Amino acid sequence: MTPIQKSAQPHEKRNFIVFVVNQIFVRIGWIFKTETVVMPGFLDTHTPSGVIRGFLPLIARVGQSLPQFLIAHQVSKMPRKQAVFIGSAFGIMIPWLTLALILGLTRFAGNVIVGFFLASYTMHWLMLGCNMLANGTLQGKLIRPERRGRILAYANTIGCMLAIAAFWLVVPYWLREGNTNYAWIFGTTGGFFGLAAYAGLYFREPPDSTVQESSPLLKFLGSGLMLVRRDRDFRRLAVVILLFYVVWLLFPHYTVFGMRRLGLAPGNFFTLIAVQNTINALSSGVMGNLADRRGNRFVLRMLIFIGALAPLAAIFISRLAIGADLYWIVYAFLGFIPVSNRVVINYTLEIAPQQKHPQYLGVMSLFQALPLCASPLLGLLIDRLSFEPVFVFCSLITLWAVFLTFRLSEPRFAHS
Repeated sequence: MTPIQKSAQPHEKRNFIVFVVNQIFVRIGWIFKTETVVMPGFLDTHTPSGVIRGFLPLIARVGQSLPQFLIAHQVSKMPRKQAVFIGSAFGIMIPWLTLALILGLTRFAGNVIVGFFLASYTMHWLMLGCNMLANGTLQGKLIRPERRGRILAYANTIGCMLAIAAFWLVVPYWLREGNTNYAWIFGTTGGFFGLAAYAGLYFREPPDSTVQESSPLLKFLGSGLMLVRRDRDFRRLAVVILLFYVVWLLFPHYTVFGMRRLGLAPGNFFTLIAVQNTINALSSGVMGNLADRRGNRFVLRMLIFIGALAPLAAIFISRLAIGADLYWIVYAFLGFIPVSNRVVINYTLEIAPQQKHPQYLGVMSLFQALPLCASPLLGLLIDRLSFEPVFVFCSLITLWAVFLTFRLSEPRFAHS
């Protein structure tokens, strides 16, 4: 474990504000491409295939994980990481603006649109993966551990509230049944991602006093994988993550489940998205401050347990006569789950030596990606077996991860 830093880092106040502003704009842009509602809703208008829908989590996780693992070698040698952060942040913007132009100016057939969408979606996640590594490395360098949870709290709380307001003002006109305007939705997404990238220009990052020695890429990757063998805390976290991310496979299926079981229409999407983002805002504030006080292990355990309940809640509500009116409860559960991504990063930063932060984060991203390689298979199982048995299976696997969190150490208390 790395010792906990107590003294303020150079320019910490300024950089703290830049991190918050960047993530607020990301949060606003993200609501227009919500993974649980807008993305599967868009695909379902062009193809009913559960297998195609199942590619969404696979692209998302592999897309953001593989670049982290591959560029960690180069980032670790850079005395300043800001250039990677800014370049990848602008790279996140480009696919959505391109897709918006294609949808707004052309009239391609459905299968062609699906192809363009999947290509843009893949590019988005590849760029996001690079940005996440740079973001985590910069936070590990510029912000003390006991203040990182507050970035999550402030950014998500403010960002989600502003996102809901922005969504409420415009999207009901763009997501009307029989007249959905995804070109404006995706264009707005790209616009806010561009503002988030621009905020990154205001970081003040001093050069590293020591830079990790250069080594061949394959040797660097091999030594990264050996961390799992040598570091007991990291190995246990990897097992928990492998099990927990099984429940993420279900994200694109909840909306289609509601549409087919309860007759939900695009007009219901606003309520689902508003609830999910409201809970995300509230839980980010609570969980971020709780992580700073009680440690990331405790918060991670809570979030995994909530994730395990989401698919069971969906099944239970679908059996009720008033299930269509109560389906928003499922999205309240889903609002908690994305918070865990930042908690995992912060926990990893605490158990890793600072000079190896890029390497640890890169390897951890691989373990986050591995379960989602089964996402198309899970979509096929839903097509063959129906939603309910698959939902129950994923819930049981995630509950196992809850029990394994009791084997994780808490570095915050070990050094206090």
